[in-house]
Amino acid sequence: MGLAASQARLLTITARKSDCEYQSMAYSHQKIALSRDMNIVSAEYQDALAQTKLVYDFYGTGDTSTQLSYGLLMQPSKLNDYMPSPITDTAGRVVLDAKLAAAAAAAGIPQEGLGCTPSSDIRNKFIQGLIDNGILTAAVGNGIKNIQYNPQAGLGSIDTIDYVEKTVSYDDFVNNYLCNIEFDFNDLIANTGGSDLNLYNYSNNTEVIDPGSEGAVLTLSQILNGDYALIGWLWDNDNWVSGFGYAGAVDKVGSSSYWDVLFESLASYVDTNDAYTLAALEYAKRETLKKVECLGVGTDKDANKFDISNSAYEWKSSHSGQDDVYSEVRDRTDDYVGFVYCHNKKGWKDDYNQGYGIDISSMTKAYFTYFAQYMEGLATSNYKINNEKSNCNFVDDNFAFTIIEGADTSGDSVLMASFYDMLFNQIATKGWVQNEKVNDPEYLQTMLQNGTMYISTIADDNYYYQGNYATNSYIKEITDEEGIAQAEAKYNREKEKINAKENILDMKMKNLDTEISALTTEYDTVKSVISKNIEKAFKRYNA
Repeated sequence: MGLAASQARLLTITARKSDCEYQSMAYSHQKIALSRDMNIVSAEYQDALAQTKLVYDFYGTGDTSTQLSYGLLMQPSKLNDYMPSPITDTAGRVVLDAKLAAAAAAAGIPQEGLGCTPSSDIRNKFIQGLIDNGILTAAVGNGIKNIQYNPQAGLGSIDTIDYVEKTVSYDDFVNNYLCNIEFDFNDLIANTGGSDLNLYNYSNNTEVIDPGSEGAVLTLSQILNGDYALIGWLWDNDNWVSGFGYAGAVDKVGSSSYWDVLFESLASYVDTNDAYTLAALEYAKRETLKKVECLGVGTDKDANKFDISNSAYEWKSSHSGQDDVYSEVRDRTDDYVGFVYCHNKKGWKDDYNQGYGIDISSMTKAYFTYFAQYMEGLATSNYKINNEKSNCNFVDDNFAFTIIEGADTSGDSVLMASFYDMLFNQIATKGWVQNEKVNDPEYLQTMLQNGTMYISTIADDNYYYQGNYATNSYIKEITDEEGIAQAEAKYNREKEKINAKENILDMKMKNLDTEISALTTEYDTVKSVISKNIEKAFKRYNA
């Protein structure tokens, strides 16, 4: 019985020892794999130490913070002095992103190009395509289309002027730049049948009642320096809808082209290619319209059907007479920024009269104040707009307007037109190809460095020539310190992971070695016992 037990034990030890040796071999293979992984990580790190990045320094100031991007070369801005540097492929075709490609297609330019410069109509279709695809605002794009197309721009001639940036005070801007922008109020004060709007001047208590009357056409300078308002009333119950009622009066003024003239007056002077300035313009426009547009429309006389909760002031008049209601609206409008609404004490009876007023001068000043607020920082600006005029802090000479002068003082963008004429001529004469990845700076850099793409730059003879990025004086290749730091951090992370795995494997292999040694000792002992038992058995039976 002892011999049988020993033999069973020997088999168990042998099986376990074989299993441990197999596990040890598997762990050894895993360590070899980890060594290969470490070699790969080390190689990647060594390669990263030599990586570079392309930066753009148009003015040669030594700035290395601006990474080269598609937009810097293909969108007009101060950073490229409003001169395009088209990205081209090996065939010389201009590489366009999705939006520019859509504009080129909309203009009817085939990808192989036209081989010549087309008509101004095709150029204007290209500009319209830029508007439709959100590259240009309607105001800027239409301004470009109003400028004569230069078919030789970038093809032997250049039609551009120096970019001049100037800082002016609010008073200077109002009196010397907005003095030539005027608006005709005749359409607003026309009798609509059942309602009237008058242009009232609080400065001398006079009003323009009839269209065509003197004083109905005002410049923005006059409006800002004066105290003008639109005051009106609804006097005919049968003309509720065709008149202005709750919704109509506000909509008539809120949808007026006056606001477009106001918004474009500022946009025509500031740099609309600067993202922050453009955001400030949008903010000022949005906040202004909140105070002049009706939030809800309807055709019923029930006040609940209209949402005018954005009114600066609303109240029920203590009088029912037309003249009395008009007088109350006129007296209150001068105190508020935004529209004022009044309805008479008889509610919705046949002989009711409704009143409406909005201080045009205050709303115009509010627009420029909103712009100043955003430019200074909404959280830190001292300028503020409230419903009550007395609680407002309008923009003043403490705020400086940075404007473009010499390029577009009439509202037409000569610099923008020159830029897109040059780009358009390159597309038309050399053809184009679409690449949706080109807006990725890293992808663009790879394509430029491996020679898949090139940069075309205008030379002294005003022609564009394709060349390697290294020959462009505005582009520098520098050591990518940030990329190297990221690569080093990645290397250290991967190294720590591999070391941790190796330490675990080493511990497991050490434990296996200890167990194998113990099993070997026990194996030898059991084997010795079996041998002795066999020897005794043979002696006992004289075998």
